[in-house]
Parts: sequence; structure tokens; C-alpha cells
Amino acid sequence: MTALLDSLRSLGALKLGAMAVVTLISFGLLGFLATRGGEGPMALLYGDLELREAGQVVDQLERARIPRQIEAGGTRVLVPTDQVARARLLLAKEGLPSGGSIGYEIFDRGDGLTASGFQQSINQTRAMEGELSRTIRMLQGVKAARVHLVLPKREPFARDRQDAQASVVLTMAGAARLDREGTQAVMNVIAAAVPGLRPQNIAIIDSRGNLLARAGQPTGAAAAAQTADDVKRASELRLARAVEEMLERTVGPGRVRAEASMDLDFDQVRETQERFDPDGQVVRSQQSSTDNTRTTEAAANVSVQNNLPNADAGASPTGSQEQKSEETTNYEIGKTVRTLVREQPQLRRISLAVMVDGTAIRGPDGTLAYTERPAEELARIATLVRSAIGFNEQRGDRVEVVNMRFVTDPDIGSSAVPSSWAQLEKGDILRIAETVFLAIAALLMLLFVLRPMVVRLTMPPQAALAGPAALALSEGPTAQSAPVVEDLVQLANVEGAMSMAAIRRVSELVDRHPAESLALLRTWITPGEA
Repeated sequence: MTALLDSLRSLGALKLGAMAVVTLISFGLLGFLATRGGEGPMALLYGDLELREAGQVVDQLERARIPRQIEAGGTRVLVPTDQVARARLLLAKEGLPSGGSIGYEIFDRGDGLTASGFQQSINQTRAMEGELSRTIRMLQGVKAARVHLVLPKREPFARDRQDAQASVVLTMAGAARLDREGTQAVMNVIAAAVPGLRPQNIAIIDSRGNLLARAGQPTGAAAAAQTADDVKRASELRLARAVEEMLERTVGPGRVRAEASMDLDFDQVRETQERFDPDGQVVRSQQSSTDNTRTTEAAANVSVQNNLPNADAGASPTGSQEQKSEETTNYEIGKTVRTLVREQPQLRRISLAVMVDGTAIRGPDGTLAYTERPAEELARIATLVRSAIGFNEQRGDRVEVVNMRFVTDPDIGSSAVPSSWAQLEKGDILRIAETVFLAIAALLMLLFVLRPMVVRLTMPPQAALAGPAALALSEGPTAQSAPVVEDLVQLANVEGAMSMAAIRRVSELVDRHPAESLALLRTWITPGEA
């Protein structure tokens, strides 16, 4: 014990302080890893939760004794990676997360016997709203949905009945937009699920305040009565979205924008044409008649003979005969009657502007450099767009494709491939830092704590008794692998020879540590303590 204390004193205050600091850091790190290591790497359980629903999720996790972390102001809940499946099964059993809405599970509470008729009616409406919200959230691009239903109660002996109405608020994911077909799909789904609800009684807006469907607006075939501006704008949006969807498959999502301007003719024209075909005669009716007329007269000579009895017997009669034939034929001439009614707007001209983002090329140092697209690629894009919109040069159509740099949108993200460090999450970076810190602490502990202790334990008794001088000699350059040939000197009263270098090192140690050297000499010359 005395030798150990003497060895510690021989290290000096600086080395003792360094050893104490390294020891404290090592024990602290070991304690931190012991408390944290049991949790394991954390993984996302659910994100974008409402605060009320996040509180319910955390409450269930605490009851199940599952470690959890809360991030993003309480909207993200993380659990250990090996317990994600168990946590989700546990929460699904409790109906969480419900997306901020409750469905038909509201009737599983078992309070039907004590609930009034008004409560039952309200619960039915809430259940229908919740189920419709969950159904709408299944659509691609829809992040959240809220449905409000107005179901009027029909009073007894009432002659008039109010129609059911509904309003929907949609929250889209990122830059997604709901087109007219998607809006019609949402309206039809709600109308088919609610008795007495017609699609024209449904209003739909998004979280940005855009009106997607107006209550009272006709749908289907009756939608033709909408204003000319609505028709024009809807046609332009449909054409622009079609071009964007086509080009995004090549240049990447969010890296192309298109705007269309269409000149439409809304004049209603009614045209009637009547044509006759003279070569296509057809006999419709034919009538023939024949008339024969015969007239006979006696001679009218005035004589005595004519006045005698039986004077006509020998006379020869005279007369005339007439025959008449008439034929009438009626022909039917082919006739074509064509009535042209033009109610839909006619396209006069299309003007389309397409803006395409450039490309990002990673340099040797890992930085991304913006590069414009070559003219040949822009020409191919323009040709593709002309074919997609039915370009007609005689009609005066115009298509312009321009390469411009887009402002980076954090919601959309960059299509450039991120580096391996950029793909690391916060938990991964913390684990890497912990590993590096632990390795450094272990190395320091090995060099400054364990190595000197091992050296002292393995030293022979003579070297240990020699104190710092012998220790310094054992740790000096003589321990190097390359042998050094030095002059040996014979000293009086000393068995064997010693090198001049060893004598010089002992002299230097005495000069640097005079007090320790004096104490060592007193120990040697004191009787009974050698």
C-alpha cells in the first residue's frame, strides 16, 4: 500500500488531475450509456398528430410501459425500433389514432339505454362524419379531412321537407391539388353515403381557402349552364395540369410549371340546311285516263222525199268519233334536312407557357451546382407538349418552353440525390457521436490509467523500489524495438556494467526532481527500511 501511494505521489499533480478527469468522464459516460442503452434506437410511431390525440397516444404508451419520445411540438411520437409493431397493435386496439374524428365506435360505449333520442341523433351524425372523413383521407394527396353534415329532421304531418347539406374541408399533402374529377368523386361518395343528400348540396374547400365545389352549383349534365369564365378557367387548368403531370415523370416532381390561355367561342349557333337530290327521283303516284266520244247525225236535205212517210229508211247517217287519253305521274325528289345546334364553346386558339427547372450536378467537393438544360432537351420537351395539346399552327397556337431556376420549396424537396450524411436522422447522428466519444474516452483511459498500472504491476521488486528513476528508465527510449549500442561503464560497488545513457538519464531525473531523489536516498540509507 505504501509503495502504491509513493507511486501516485511520484506522478505529480498534473498527471493525477488528468487521471481523475479521465476517470470521472469514463464513469459518467458508462452511466449515461447504461441508462440510455436500454432504450435502443428510436423510430417514428406516428406523425402529424393533433395535440389531443397525441396525448391519448402517450397515455396508452405509458400504461404499456413502452419508452417514448415526443418531437415537433408534440405532433410526433417515437418509440424503440423493436417495439413499433407492438405499439401500433396496442393503439389500434384502442382505436388510435383516429385522425381527429370518431366513427361508429362511438356506439361501443354501451350507454345506449341511458341516452336520449337527441343524443342518439347527434351520435349518429358524428359517426357518419367521422367515417366519411376517414374514407376521404384514403384518397391520394389528401392529408386530412373534416366533414360537417346537416340532416334536417322531418316533422310529423309536414308537407315540405328540407334537403340534407354537407360541407367538407380538405387539407392537401404538400403541393398536391384536387382536380375537378377528384372533387366530383368526393361529392358522389358523400352523396351516396348520406340519405337524401344530393351532390349539388355539397360545398368543398381546401385548407388554402380555394373553393372546389359551391353548394347549389349544378353537377353532371346541368353543369353546362355554368358561366363562361368557369368553363374557360376549368379548361385551362385541365390542360395545364395534364402537361405538368406528363413532364414531371421526366424532370421530377415540382420542377415544372405550366399555364394555359385558351380563346373560346361561346356563341350558340343553330343552322338548318335543306338539300334536294334531282338524280334520286322516285315515282310516288301515277294516274291514267282514256276518253272516247262518237257523234252520229242524219242528212238534213230539204226535199219532198224527206217529208214522205218512211223517208228515213233509205237515208245514210253521218257523224264523228273522238278519243282522248291522259296520264299523270307524280315524282318524289330526295331531300336532306340538317339542323346543326352548337352549344359547347369552340376552341379558337391555345397559348401555353411551360417553365422547366434546371438540373443539379454534384461536384468533386460534394456541393450541388445548378446547370441549365441544353437547348436540344428543351426542343424535345416543346415537341412533346405540342403533340399532347393538339397543336395547330394554322389556328395560331403558341407553345413556349423556358428553362428557369426554381426557388427551393422545403415542402417539395429537391430531386437531387442527397449525400449519405444528409440522409442520417438526428437519432443516428447522436448514436454516432456517442460511439466516437466512448472510443476516445476508452483510449484515454487505456493510455493514462490502465497502462501505468499494468507497467507498475509487471515491474520487478528492484525496479519498483527504485521509484521514479527506474520507472522512467523502463518507460524511456530503451524500450524501443530498435536496439541501441552504447558504451558500458563499470561503477564501483555495482555489479555489472551500466550504459552512459542510463547514467545521464538518472542525472537528469535528479535535476528535475530533487525532492523525490533526496527522499529516495534517505530511504536507501536508513537502516532497517531497505
